[in-house]
Amino acid sequence: MLATGKQYIERIKARPAEVFIGGEKITDVTTHPAFRNAVNSISRLYDVTSSPANRNRLTYVEKETGKHCNPIFLRPKSREDLALRRRIHEAWAEETWGLIGRSPDHVAGFITGMACVPEVLAAEGRDYAKNVMNYWRYVRDNDLYLSYAVVPPSSVKSSDPVVIKARSEAKGKWGESAGLRAVKDDDKGVTVWGFKILATGAALADEVLIGNIQPLAPGMEPYAITFALPRDTPGLKFLSRRSFEQTAVSELDDPLAYRYDETDSVVFCDNVHVPWERVFAYNHLGTGRAAFNDTPAHTLGNAQAHIRLLAKLRLALGTIKRVVEMNGISNLPPIRDALARIAIIVAIVEGLIVAQEANPETWPNGFVSQDRQTMYATMAWTMEQYPGLVQIIRELLASHPFQQPADVSVFDNAESSEIYSKFAMAEPDEAITRYKLMRLAWDLVGSEFASRHTQYEMFYAGGGHVSRGRASHYFRWQPADQAVTDALERLGGFDRLVRNRVREDAHAP
Repeated sequence: MLATGKQYIERIKARPAEVFIGGEKITDVTTHPAFRNAVNSISRLYDVTSSPANRNRLTYVEKETGKHCNPIFLRPKSREDLALRRRIHEAWAEETWGLIGRSPDHVAGFITGMACVPEVLAAEGRDYAKNVMNYWRYVRDNDLYLSYAVVPPSSVKSSDPVVIKARSEAKGKWGESAGLRAVKDDDKGVTVWGFKILATGAALADEVLIGNIQPLAPGMEPYAITFALPRDTPGLKFLSRRSFEQTAVSELDDPLAYRYDETDSVVFCDNVHVPWERVFAYNHLGTGRAAFNDTPAHTLGNAQAHIRLLAKLRLALGTIKRVVEMNGISNLPPIRDALARIAIIVAIVEGLIVAQEANPETWPNGFVSQDRQTMYATMAWTMEQYPGLVQIIRELLASHPFQQPADVSVFDNAESSEIYSKFAMAEPDEAITRYKLMRLAWDLVGSEFASRHTQYEMFYAGGGHVSRGRASHYFRWQPADQAVTDALERLGGFDRLVRNRVREDAHAP
């Protein structure tokens, strides 16, 4: 089915999760001031897809059921299928300007990718491949919003002797580590305890997927488990960071934080029981990681990441262009040059997204995905470029954000409103527009909400060395190797000439 925004909100409300912000325990995120606007932003995405006007453009007919479904669950078999998946990513990204990074189409790509090549999960005694397929059908047919937590806490990865010693000393009280692991299993399922990071959007999602995208060392078999759970599973808890929505002064003062703070959470499983049908990999070091890397999962999921980034970049470029135009400096050569630098980044990202689809990569079972060489080059490059783009915009803003009134209440007082209007050299209505634009620009690059987005873009796929490692792994080195081989062969005549001269010189009297 295609869910509406109202149905999404009703689902979240009917299955209250345990969400903590500081010491406050929240069960209804649909009404709490830390989450309610973000919930409404997600609901609008579902309304875009379920709108009758978009039925032919933004849905597909699932062959298994004959029903229209959300293309975020489409297993692609052609460039046309990839284009349809791109259209839904674009439509949702444009609705939020790419500011909800882990919108429902992100993790849906991972589950859909696993369902393309489920047999990588089939060699462990239990039929985990069947579990993945049944779960994909379940989330597809109910149009669910999934979040995920697939990385262990940093202390688990640490090789620092001090950390290891402290972990060892705490073992009696806290167990062997904070990492999520199986503590027992029986004929009904597996019981898990521990933490995973970083579940962006988990407080807003129907379910959470937990697994291991990174390799595990021998001896860590209890940690090698992948599964999915509903938000209201007993013992499942989310420890959220501070909500920017909750601290926003108003929609005019903090326009983006007010609506688009998707939140990030640490996931804690406090002796949570996972039924076998919800387990996709267990007690095997390679299989859980294979689910992400030996299927199109990671590729389909990160295609969404680049498409929604493009929407954000377009908003950033358009906003700063409007600012310099308003300030009357858009024709200065240094300003035009700075705008061109941003425009080049936007154009390159747009081209890279098209290039990812231009030569689809083939997978078993007749499925395709975006080309991984271009995919991971895009990932590595954009993660490095985004902070520089933000810096250019901040330089163009200069001190203007600090020349603005404290908040929108300046317009409630006739005297202060008149003073600001005179300062802005504008009529009151135009002064409000100026204030609104400046607040938008600051919430894109300067506020705490903006700072989180910069950090997010730098690390959404792991550290820079991780993304560069993927880019290197999937780069097609053969043409480069062949080029140098050809060059050396063509220079062979020169080599022979040198050798002949050396021999001639040696025999000279």
